[in-house]
Amino acid sequence: MVASTPFDLLQEQKDLADFLKEEEESVNMAQWSRGDLVDATVLEVSDRDVLFDIGQKQDGRCPVNEFDEPPALGTTFQVVVKSDAGSEGNTLVSKLEADRRVAWSSVVEAHESGAKISGIIEKEIPSGHGYIVRMGGLGLFMPRSQADLKAKTKGKIKPGTVVDFKVIEINDKKRSAVVSRRAILEEVNHELWNEFQQKHKEGDMVKGAVTRKVSFGVFVNVDGIEGLLHQSDISWKKFAPFKDRFQLGQEVELKILQIDQENHRLSLGLKQTTEDPWAWAQRELTIGSVVKGTVTSLTDYGAFVEIREGLEGLIHVSELSWSKKLRHPKRYLEVGQEVEAQVLSVDLEKQRIGLGLKQLQKDPWDSLGTEVKEGEVREGEVTSVTKFGAFVQILDDVEGLIHFNDYSWADHPDRKMLKKGDKVQYKILNISRNERRVSCGIKQLTPSPYEVLKDRYKKNAIIEGKVTSITDFGIFVDIGDGFEGLVHISRIPLKPDQKLSDLYKPGDPVNTVLLRIDADEKRISLSIKDYERKQQREIIDQYLKKDDAPSTSSLGSLIKKLPEN
Repeated sequence: MVASTPFDLLQEQKDLADFLKEEEESVNMAQWSRGDLVDATVLEVSDRDVLFDIGQKQDGRCPVNEFDEPPALGTTFQVVVKSDAGSEGNTLVSKLEADRRVAWSSVVEAHESGAKISGIIEKEIPSGHGYIVRMGGLGLFMPRSQADLKAKTKGKIKPGTVVDFKVIEINDKKRSAVVSRRAILEEVNHELWNEFQQKHKEGDMVKGAVTRKVSFGVFVNVDGIEGLLHQSDISWKKFAPFKDRFQLGQEVELKILQIDQENHRLSLGLKQTTEDPWAWAQRELTIGSVVKGTVTSLTDYGAFVEIREGLEGLIHVSELSWSKKLRHPKRYLEVGQEVEAQVLSVDLEKQRIGLGLKQLQKDPWDSLGTEVKEGEVREGEVTSVTKFGAFVQILDDVEGLIHFNDYSWADHPDRKMLKKGDKVQYKILNISRNERRVSCGIKQLTPSPYEVLKDRYKKNAIIEGKVTSITDFGIFVDIGDGFEGLVHISRIPLKPDQKLSDLYKPGDPVNTVLLRIDADEKRISLSIKDYERKQQREIIDQYLKKDDAPSTSSLGSLIKKLPEN
């Protein structure tokens, strides 16, 4: 029998550690097509690029110069998929193209509905015939005649000024448009604005009626002045749908956010009428507290739970259950489900809340040692089979590994002995709570062949065998039933000028005495010297038992004639 070398065991341990690490990884990503507009979260920012999580195997890569300033990690933007760089590269995306697409949609809608929209004066055209107005990623042309009420006014609009305008002409093919600030100014009722400013101030609560719904918000008439309730000021929840929330003519109570007297702009807010959810979180949430919420989305890395409007926490996949195997959240939760979770972390600066589901459940590892003990024989189902062995169910969320070396006592066990779904009896060999690992074995249900051999042969028993090989340190002897023992050179009667090869050849019969059987090390120690000594004692005993036993002097002569050790 050939025992495993220390190198083999170290290599198997390394392979097992690598496998367990790979087991925790999951690959179930969404795939996007070229031209798709997708939500993306900033993962990394370098001097050249911004890397995004776009929900697929490859990250999205966008030039950093498409941003006014480097974005913060965790910030969400909309990007357009430009091209796929392959299985080992990054998907090329563009924030600028996304801005242009969204902005152009607003321009087209404003042209069709006659709504006013806002932009920033980027620069004056060198000829002096107008301005370039920047809206999103678009540059729109505002003729000088449309910049003010008086076409020939000497006053100029400074770059960086925010202005309202109407779209009076578009070229869909070139994504260009002509806009007019004058059209807005001509519609302004100065008398109404004066009365409004005398009656209201920023921060006041006012009531108004919905007059129009556009892609970027809702227009509301407040005391004859049309104000904009922008999408970002409707709800604390990002990207919350809002069109079905309002009906034309519906009365709403809002807060005045800004009164722009110069440009006659009224900004209104709905979410500002309620407390900022993060202010509530700072006051109410403590580590270890339990909160209730609704599952809003499931991803490969966890489940998002809405605690209150605009306030979500993440239950990471590792916090869903006590199992070491990371499984997709859909195994435990579904969208719309009401759940309770424990608060694990609150990061007010990054506005992140970590939640845990398993913390509200009994840790099955606490039962190990009471319900499950080392040396105990159990029965369970094989949950998976790997190149290292088979995992078997012990308790809910607790699995044990039966290494293939523990399948049987054979030197080379059949690795295909077990398959997924098999019911199998096994023995608990070791429980490591710190590492959350349980080692199990099947062969340990029966005594090892060496233990059986120990019961068969007691110490000092005479064993006959045949020489199988000769080494510098002794000879190996086949004692039958597949067992091989070693007669160390110190246990062989050898004269100073003799060599082992002079006395023994492979296949020679030899008589030995059993010194020791080490079942754990699979070693059998034999002695030829002890056998010959035993034979000498038996000869002496036989002579001493005879009536005509020799005298002491004769016995001494007999001993001298016996072989020397």
